[in-house]
Amino acid sequence: MQKKIIALAIASALTAPALAFADTANANFYGVLNGDVELVKAGGAPATVATSRGRITSNASRFGLNGSDDLGNGLSAIYQIESRVNLAGTETGGGGGVFDGIRNTNLGLKGAFGTAFVGQWDTPFKVSHNKVELFDNTTIATATAILGSVSGRTGGQNLFNVRQGSSVQYWTPDMAGFKVMGAYSTKAAGILSGPVVVSGPSPASAAASGSAAADTANNNGTPRLASISGAYDAGPIYVALAYEQHKAAPLGTASALTDKGTRLVGAFTTDAFQVGLTYEKLAIGTTTGDLSRNAFSVEGKFNIPAAGTIGATFTKAGNYGGVADTGATQLSLRYGYMMSKRTEAYAMYTNINNKAAASYNFSDVATIPANVGSKVSGFGAGVRHTF
Repeated sequence: MQKKIIALAIASALTAPALAFADTANANFYGVLNGDVELVKAGGAPATVATSRGRITSNASRFGLNGSDDLGNGLSAIYQIESRVNLAGTETGGGGGVFDGIRNTNLGLKGAFGTAFVGQWDTPFKVSHNKVELFDNTTIATATAILGSVSGRTGGQNLFNVRQGSSVQYWTPDMAGFKVMGAYSTKAAGILSGPVVVSGPSPASAAASGSAAADTANNNGTPRLASISGAYDAGPIYVALAYEQHKAAPLGTASALTDKGTRLVGAFTTDAFQVGLTYEKLAIGTTTGDLSRNAFSVEGKFNIPAAGTIGATFTKAGNYGGVADTGATQLSLRYGYMMSKRTEAYAMYTNINNKAAASYNFSDVATIPANVGSKVSGFGAGVRHTF
């Protein structure tokens, strides 16, 4: 009897931690580490800054955990916590710590009704382009240097490629490949300051809209962002239509202004290749009327058995607000070789050719000093590991 009691005590001591772990084992850790060595340059940059240089960039490196809790009857609580990972110190942004910026983070519910959550998350407008994005949105070669961006406006870079805080999102269930995603945020976004163009002729309608005020009661109306997309993704076909609107009362203005974006994306994918096309129109609110510009991007990638994947993107933006020479083109090339299921070695090249009155630059924190009309280019070689 005594031996049985001792055996039960030992078994309890051994199983208790396992049971405790099982109760919290709904957390899944994941991440991407993507670092490359780059040589970047800008023709026509100010004489006081380097026109070319080498650097190391962290790109979209990230670390996160997510999970769910079964609530019964097909309903689950879901959550995700994700942070940017800085592989390069303060070289291309961040505060120097390893975890230096919140990324997609949420808390919500998932069931037969679909998925609903609050938090900070990529807008449906941004996500609509991900299917054809070859460069993870934040490398020097991504098409979002032009798509979703406006040349010559303070804060115009990535204006419609937003990971928006203070958001509530709802996604419908997958309905035979069709899905609708919607987001609403009570945080001001997208209302900009600065002139339409940095230099060059500017029409009278090119009044600055002013920087967005903080989310306070003295705003003219409630600041908001609304974003919606409908996408069909089944078999080789992908088609998405997205719309996004930003509204806020800029500082120093008596009424709210609205920025609007519309995007259409299509792709055809097989085991051997993918081709994609993106078209978008942005209309930016100013105190004297909307100013618009159109852009398109053509993407393609080809899988070469045992040799890797090659890809290319060509993007072109038209003139903004009717102002001559405010457009730009971008050509990006990529080669990747899978060293394992999780590790890829790659090389990339990009060239942004600004017209005389345009100032598009690399995406996100990877920008370099450049004058209006500059040709911005870069080459990078690195490794991407997922876990």
